[in-house]
Amino acid sequence: MQKHSAYRLTYALNGTGQLVDVDDVPVGNKCGCFCPACKEPLMAKNQGIKRMHHFAHQLGTECDYAIESMLHLLAKEKIREAFLSKSEFWIEFEYKSFCTNVEKCRFLRYNECCESKKQRFNIKQFYDSCEQEIPYDNINRRSDLKIFSSTNPQRNPIYLEFFVTHASDLEKLHSGNKIIEICIESEDDILQLAESGIVESNSHYVDEYNDLERDLQKVRFYGFKRKDYKNSHISNEIEFVRYILYKSGKTQCFQDVCDCKRLAKSKTSSLLEICIHTSVSFGLYEQVRYIGFQKFKIPNCILCKNYVDSYSGMGKICRMYKYLQIPQYESFDTARAKTCRYFAIEQEEMQSVVKNGLKECYTMFCEQQGIDDIFTLQSTPRNHK
Repeated sequence: MQKHSAYRLTYALNGTGQLVDVDDVPVGNKCGCFCPACKEPLMAKNQGIKRMHHFAHQLGTECDYAIESMLHLLAKEKIREAFLSKSEFWIEFEYKSFCTNVEKCRFLRYNECCESKKQRFNIKQFYDSCEQEIPYDNINRRSDLKIFSSTNPQRNPIYLEFFVTHASDLEKLHSGNKIIEICIESEDDILQLAESGIVESNSHYVDEYNDLERDLQKVRFYGFKRKDYKNSHISNEIEFVRYILYKSGKTQCFQDVCDCKRLAKSKTSSLLEICIHTSVSFGLYEQVRYIGFQKFKIPNCILCKNYVDSYSGMGKICRMYKYLQIPQYESFDTARAKTCRYFAIEQEEMQSVVKNGLKECYTMFCEQQGIDDIFTLQSTPRNHK
């Protein structure tokens, strides 16, 4: 429990239950004031010139909750007074406008895909009344302050909840009402609210128990419209691996980037393009080329089980080169597989890779024309023989 030992009890309750300043009452026990928490009598220490004027419990008694109760009561009184006396009373919070595609987007997002801005309202344009300890409209709880319109009772009110050490319970905060929960740490906090209005803010503090630095959100808004999904201007750059199959049977596979709303074929001459939404390309080429072969059945040496690493480590060779009467290390066209009688693909491996390797390991995406393959970018089918 935080006792606010750094602060003094500068307000107390008088004989009629009103909150009074220590400098507005007689000195000592004649002040006739009581602790706002335990209701024990107080003495006013308001004549010194070296120490801050304050109330103290008589007979040296202490009350752990005196400062907390004082701040809570003072907040209700000062904020209500400020609202009723001013022609403007402002509230401000962050508003987020999300991309129109955010709910159905299939891309890995590195941010919230939204634009944030501060929304600021003079609520005196909509409300004219403020009362303490008024019940909520739809739950069996009372609010610290209720701001409402006396001329338009159908307008949803705003409820203010102040706390010093104990925040409101979640059932209340998420009841559907418009609620602003405010953490009060000092009289300066209250004066700032009364002067400038209620602004969503954070406070940095040291958690001495855990020896950590933390941020406390001092003002929270609940039940307010704080976001929309109508922003059609937002876009982000995404990383992916692009595989391209040409009608010759030759292929490319490389890292690529594009705007998330403008994924399209990169080559007009390509027969098939597969885009895999990942920044890691290791092992993908071996997988996607099987998909291309399954769809179009175009033989290519790179798919043939006779196309192997050379013993010298100098690259790939065809182990049937003697039968084909081609030089062992000739740089040959891999498209010659279309007429090669030795072309052979490992069917079992291909089925296994396509079924288990690609679909389970990566999130894939596409735009297409004329086909229903959810993984590919492809033009209207054409003659590729």
